[in-house]
Amino acid sequence: MWSLGHYRGVISKIDLLYAIAGAVTPEHLSLYFAIARMVLGEDDPALDLDDDQRWAASLHGKTREFSAAFREGISETLVLLAVHGENLFKRHLGVDTEFEAMRVVRDLLPTPLTTRILEAHDRDLPTYAEAAPNEFLSIIERDLRSKEPAVFGLLRPADAGVFGRSPSRTGLLWALEGLSWNPVTLPRAAAILARLAQVEINDNWVNKPTHSLESIFRAWMPQTAASHRERVELMQKLAQKFPDVAWKICVSQFSTHSGVGDYSHKPRWRADGYGFGEPFSTRGPIDEFVREMIEMALTWRDHSLSMLCDLVDRLQSLIEADQNRVWTLIEDWAKNKASDGDKAAMREKIRVATLSRRAAVRAKKGGKPTSFATAGKTAYRALEPIDLLNKHAWLFRDTWIEESADEIEDVERYDYNAREERIKSLRAEALREVIEQRGFAGILELSKRGKASWMIGVILATLVLSEQELRELLRLALDSVLAGREEVHAYRNLIGGALHSFIGNSEKLEAVLRGVAAGLSEQEIVRLFVLAPYGKRIWQLVDALSEVAHARYWSDVTPDWIRNSDAENNESVERLLKAKRPRAAFSCIRHEPSKLDAQVLFNLLSAMALGGEEQPGHYMLDHHSIEEGFKHLNSSHVLTMDEKAGLEFAYIEVLARRWDRRNHYGIPNLERYVELHPELFVQAIAWTYKRKDGANDPAEFQVPPERVTTMAERGYKLLEAIERIPGHNDLGELETERLAKWLATVRQSCAELDRADIADNCVGKVLSGAPTGKDGVWPCEPVRDVMEDIQSEAMMRGAHTGVYNSRGVHGRGEGGDQERNLAEKYRKWGLALQTSHPFVSSQLLMVIAKTYDHQATREDTAARIRRRLR
Repeated sequence: MWSLGHYRGVISKIDLLYAIAGAVTPEHLSLYFAIARMVLGEDDPALDLDDDQRWAASLHGKTREFSAAFREGISETLVLLAVHGENLFKRHLGVDTEFEAMRVVRDLLPTPLTTRILEAHDRDLPTYAEAAPNEFLSIIERDLRSKEPAVFGLLRPADAGVFGRSPSRTGLLWALEGLSWNPVTLPRAAAILARLAQVEINDNWVNKPTHSLESIFRAWMPQTAASHRERVELMQKLAQKFPDVAWKICVSQFSTHSGVGDYSHKPRWRADGYGFGEPFSTRGPIDEFVREMIEMALTWRDHSLSMLCDLVDRLQSLIEADQNRVWTLIEDWAKNKASDGDKAAMREKIRVATLSRRAAVRAKKGGKPTSFATAGKTAYRALEPIDLLNKHAWLFRDTWIEESADEIEDVERYDYNAREERIKSLRAEALREVIEQRGFAGILELSKRGKASWMIGVILATLVLSEQELRELLRLALDSVLAGREEVHAYRNLIGGALHSFIGNSEKLEAVLRGVAAGLSEQEIVRLFVLAPYGKRIWQLVDALSEVAHARYWSDVTPDWIRNSDAENNESVERLLKAKRPRAAFSCIRHEPSKLDAQVLFNLLSAMALGGEEQPGHYMLDHHSIEEGFKHLNSSHVLTMDEKAGLEFAYIEVLARRWDRRNHYGIPNLERYVELHPELFVQAIAWTYKRKDGANDPAEFQVPPERVTTMAERGYKLLEAIERIPGHNDLGELETERLAKWLATVRQSCAELDRADIADNCVGKVLSGAPTGKDGVWPCEPVRDVMEDIQSEAMMRGAHTGVYNSRGVHGRGEGGDQERNLAEKYRKWGLALQTSHPFVSSQLLMVIAKTYDHQATREDTAARIRRRLR
């Protein structure tokens, strides 16, 4: 045992169990198992909250009765009894603790399972698996055989927010990883992981079933005690039952990218995995396993297009004989199975993987023979598609095209502009050929086969088609858009790219638009104008339409920043404001709000505060852009301080955040307004806190019932955001008389509203931001003088809280040295004011010093405990 302060601990749980075994009775064991069911079976109230709110479960009162440390101790004892109980108790007490531990696990994870139960036991699942390995595996296998497996609920994507967290799948994966160390339980655990890996999880968390499997079979650092032959045979079984999952693991063993290994969860109380899991010190075992995986991949029962593409990606990891086997596989696949479109896809993969400049550089560094590129060229030519669109699809599959090796030899002398011209020329020639053989229908078909439909529109408009031909093509594409066909997105991009190529040539743009719009209704013309470049010329054409069409355009258009025209950007904002789309307007100018007229920006921010008619989730605002907008307004002399202060209060939820103090804007005008109008501070207290006597406030302090919660939150934000101490003169100097007068007004008004104590507390928090005085002592002279005159304990408590909270997030070392230094600093100031300001010294400064002394002791104890637990 060990003892540190008020804490007690056990050095070795196993030794302690053996030490007390002689005193344990069957009644003790029965009582323990009953308590284990009660403690570990407690539900987790935090699960009542949404994923992104569970971090604050304690704030919502959603905490368990039994602590996490107590649960951990109970569950670990379950493992110890399962592992050592036979030697300690079965023979002389007749109690099979291993069987009883299995029964506890079965009761804790009953059939049918629910996702709620699994989430509630998330942190304990690895321990349950260690206590009863076979029973745990049976429980999960039984659930996976059900129609709606509960474990699938753990595989939902992790939240991407600030407090995003894994939705409780970590415990399950660690449990299965722990069972994978033992060769006996490995096959069942791996099969479960493979089944889970079939569920696609779209988040950026590494902790996924596939990652756990990859770690188990990693050639150079396997996270299992299974032998080479056992791992190979297990991979072969997985390939039969879970081919898609097994293929990924198989080919990852000979990837061209360097691998990074990590350690899987290991059992704490069983010897499974002891001495295993470190990287191999020699190449022999690694090469042997990789060779098996290569052979397995090359002799796979049925290769799909994606599988062959994986092999092509890894050609440079293979010896020449194996490369030739890959080319043979591709040749057979092309003759017997591949469609024309599949051939085109494989052809592009070969071009990028074996003929691109990047591939050539890698081959040269790897010492690959020249036959590598020669074989690639041969296969590339042999796979040329018959269909014209498939032949040219590689040019339009994506906006960026990987260059070929014969395009460049020296990257440092590479001319990217010349390359772009070459690609543009190739694309233009391809489009001409498509038009010649397939007409405009071929162009429309090509545009929906890749991600470069916008680029197709640009090239057609600038290099390929005459104005009349362009009108005809765009009308065909627009007809499909108006008809609402599946290809709407590609055709819209095609039209948009063509029209945007005329930016700077308004006459030609207007001529094309008029030609395309001939014979269309106004509503259809609006759908065309929405795709045109956003700017004044289009707005003028829209102005000539009916009021209904005009409103439809400004409702549907996707606005954008207009370069080199501040006047147009101001007009854009004003027009969008009339259409009740303030967030869309702000999205256009958010990167450069300083180029907007201050009055227009003020109107825009005011409109955004009131709402708008944007669809939910569209044009969301970001904190940085809002602050930049306010910085621009703050420097303007067009707006009054009252106007600026009112707008800052409207955005108090955003501006009150202090995530980045270096560039924090805050509420400077609102702070000055509060300084001049202490009644607003009183109003904020009345909004936020209730009267002590429970009576009703005067009518001027009341708010409608439906606004009570909103105004309470806004009042609290205001009180917390104020950093400027009231009482400054016109020169910006803090004066004792001004501060005292402001405090007297606030305290008297709040006393009349029966909120005297809480008002003093709030005032204390504001005063805690005081600077040091001219004598180097904190707080400064005006603040310490008024504090001493008032002598309010509630104000001292508020100042104490403000000082403590102002420390914020900070780096830590071992122990409480930081806190001792802070305690010494405040104690020194307290001694300096002991005679002149005894109340401030004893009730604030010495109390703060004492608080940090206590915290220093706690940190010292915590550091010693951590060292002991290591």
